[in-house]
Amino acid sequence: MNFAPTPEQAQLRHAAREFMRRECPPEVIHRALAEGRHSAALWRRMAELGWLGVAIDERYGGSGGDIVDMAILIEELAPGDPAIGPFFNTVCFGGKSIGYFGSEAQKEFFLSRITRGECVFALSITEPGGGTDVLGAMQTRAERDGEGWVLNGAKMFTSAAQRADYLLVVARTERRVAKPAQGITLFIVPRTAPGVTIRKIDTIVPIEDTNAVFYDNVRLGPDAVLGEEGRGFYQLLATLNNERILGGAAALGCGAAAYEAALAYSRQRTAFGKIIGALQAIQHYLADMATELDAARLLVHRAAWLQSEGQECGAEATMAKMYAADVAVRACDRAIQIHGGMGLTNECEVARYWRLARLWQIGPITNEQCRNIIAQLRCELPRSY
Repeated sequence: MNFAPTPEQAQLRHAAREFMRRECPPEVIHRALAEGRHSAALWRRMAELGWLGVAIDERYGGSGGDIVDMAILIEELAPGDPAIGPFFNTVCFGGKSIGYFGSEAQKEFFLSRITRGECVFALSITEPGGGTDVLGAMQTRAERDGEGWVLNGAKMFTSAAQRADYLLVVARTERRVAKPAQGITLFIVPRTAPGVTIRKIDTIVPIEDTNAVFYDNVRLGPDAVLGEEGRGFYQLLATLNNERILGGAAALGCGAAAYEAALAYSRQRTAFGKIIGALQAIQHYLADMATELDAARLLVHRAAWLQSEGQECGAEATMAKMYAADVAVRACDRAIQIHGGMGLTNECEVARYWRLARLWQIGPITNEQCRNIIAQLRCELPRSY
């Protein structure tokens, strides 16, 4: 098995790394944090580079890349949150979901706009009080009204909702079903539709925004349905491996950035007459970080490769997300320790990396739920949830 990147993938990683160094330095990120919104200039530049359409078919102006290309980009861009904008939500949920299940009219309308940077998506799935138990907690309903629909309900932790042009909303459309996964439909809802109310949630995670979204008698036309009516949850499952792989890549990017910052600091900070990188305790920290990050990268890229080859990778994608998130948090924590008191200040980037990485131990599903899934899929043990 060969995990060596192609020349094009190596070039993509180099270009993304140079982009972050040149166009997304700490001052740009801090400005985005202060203003509460991503850099419009960076978003336009990513569109010009073709990155917003990295996995969109060339017929709609995309690059025609795959999940491996997406993982490379997200790993390199993730430490730049919130300045880089809702890249993950738009590319993974908007681009891939419509690419998989959209009608030709939906593809023509949305995909070219995503590629040009003119259309931002957010996923509205988590129910209040529901967390990972999406199906058990599903109270959001959409009922037929003539040829269209009326949507009612509420969602939590809808990231990028305030900047999104469209919300991909998961709602129940059938009440009497044999299985909870049946009777769920995906809807493309304009953020500005009458009846949509968005309330920002204050979190410790330095991302652009995450929100509670309320849907009060939101009227939708028949063309708002994405894919097959009543099969929305099964369609969503087709993108979950992408989500977990890319979540692992995002966590990995934060951990790697923290490691690189700590390594650089250890080479220039002096104590007791020598650089602290000459101290055995610091060396052991850095050696563990380097080893674990390499292992996490192999897991992420194995899962991405399997997905790109059309092979089953549910367990592998879940392992990659879980392990990369844990490794990233440990790497960031050690980076803070290496920086000492400076590691706890907002002047030092490693504290921000830690807050970003910590998100991925909880979202899109908790690492405890990841372990449940791995035990079921890989260990062939009874379902525990």
